[in-house]
Amino acid sequence: QRSEQWMVERANKLKEDVRTRLQTCNDVVERMHLVDAIQRLGIDHLFKKDLCSILSVINGSEFPSSSLHDVATRFRLLREHGFWVSS
Repeated sequence: QRSEQWMVERANKLKEDVRTRLQTCNDVVERMHLVDAIQRLGIDHLFKKDLCSILSVINGSEFPSSSLHDVATRFRLLREHGFWVSS
């Protein structure tokens, strides 16, 4: 069986991998879907600062997608986090 220390080290490694993925992703839509996936997994509390800065960037940038799903996801994420978005 694996030790508790190994599990803690593995969890920390995975958290760093997620942070790296969030920071290196340049596509607004992909970043938005990463934020959504992190929230749905229930681990958003681990990345609070990262998610706030990403959502600020999403809010301030031009939104390239015209997909209804992408627009609705952007609207929901920004509204959930207190950003004003015109309906």
